[in-house]
Amino acid sequence: MKKFKKTSYLCLLLLVLFSCTNEATYDQNFSNENLKSNETNNVNRLMSRTALPRYSNDKLIVRFAPGVADSIKADLRDIHGVTNFKLCEHCSDDTIELWMFGNGINIEPKKSAIEQGSGGGVEAIVDVDYEFTFGIDLNNPDLGTANDYNYHSYIKSVNDGVTIAVLDTGIAPTIGGADNAVFTTPFLYNADGDGNPSILSGWDFVNHDHNTFDDNNGRHGTVVSSIITSILNESASAIPHQIMPLKVCDQYGKASYFDFLCATNFGLEHADILQMSLGWYDDGFGDFLNTIISSLINENPEVIIVTSAGNQQNNNDILPHYPSGYTHDNIIAVAAANKYANETIYFGTSNIANFSNYGLESVDVFSRGENIPFLGYGMSGTSFAAPFVTGVIARNKYEHPGLSTAELLFQVINSGIVCPTSFDTAKKVKFNKIILP
Repeated sequence: MKKFKKTSYLCLLLLVLFSCTNEATYDQNFSNENLKSNETNNVNRLMSRTALPRYSNDKLIVRFAPGVADSIKADLRDIHGVTNFKLCEHCSDDTIELWMFGNGINIEPKKSAIEQGSGGGVEAIVDVDYEFTFGIDLNNPDLGTANDYNYHSYIKSVNDGVTIAVLDTGIAPTIGGADNAVFTTPFLYNADGDGNPSILSGWDFVNHDHNTFDDNNGRHGTVVSSIITSILNESASAIPHQIMPLKVCDQYGKASYFDFLCATNFGLEHADILQMSLGWYDDGFGDFLNTIISSLINENPEVIIVTSAGNQQNNNDILPHYPSGYTHDNIIAVAAANKYANETIYFGTSNIANFSNYGLESVDVFSRGENIPFLGYGMSGTSFAAPFVTGVIARNKYEHPGLSTAELLFQVINSGIVCPTSFDTAKKVKFNKIILP
């Protein structure tokens, strides 16, 4: 990934913010029987302010070195004026803490003081991150507001095959009702063997309980999960798998970095693949190349992380998008191809979707991310391109269990088709491939 001065990032961000007009998320189709003829394109492309980090003015996240005694941690909290703190829920890693300070704190000098070891702790504290909130791009059709929390019957009796953690808005297993059920058999991760009776399947890091219900009206996380399960269930021979829903976004699609960090840590401990259809942009303030989450990903190279590249027509080589922009070998970043990619209903010119981010160095592959049929709508966005790749990776992982992460990703990328000459040559991705289900 290219590195530029922070001032350049900020100028470019402002340029994008004021020059774009709409943000891409969904393309509505009101007839499930006539997706071909109904091509109303309601895709927005304004850089959503939910994609820009909103920094806390009284919180920081610290990571201690392994083995630091609790007494030393307590002393360092006192030294730095911490009024309260939180640990990640249900993680064996107790090195990460959210520190809260009193009113009137100046957060930037405080971060610098902790990093430089002012008052002690230079060896005990290995990293300090800003706390911030970000969000999923949402301009979605309303798929319902019913609060149906009945997910117990969808938990598998025994886990087998591949475990995929979906970090998103949660899961609504009964969506579609009896007549148009999306999920027809148990597919959720069974947490019985994990040694924590309070966890049944995944975890809600927003509301701090075991109920991971998708209360987002557009059911963003549910749609993402359904794409993964459909690929695995519709393979030549069904691929055993389970979805671990990790709710990190509230009903409006907002997430805190600390909750996202904790969910990532949780997923890295329990899953084979992490699906992340969300992200934020480097606004010139935070140093996102040197963060705790980047360290966690680097320390778990056996877990593959599939990320969406973003929906702002942005060159991510110039204005970085995260987590898709991290350069670790176990991350794959997915841009969206338009509806003509591998399509038998629509006939036209295959190209990058007009909303998709791209990047010759920072984005890896394309997958179809426009007009994905779901309960009478055509869903669009890199959020829905990424889970196609997740499904393909999960299938290959199950069929070739002896492959390393590098070998598995090479196999998946190599299986893609080369982007046709109709693709915009100014909006390329690293491997110039479209991954097909």
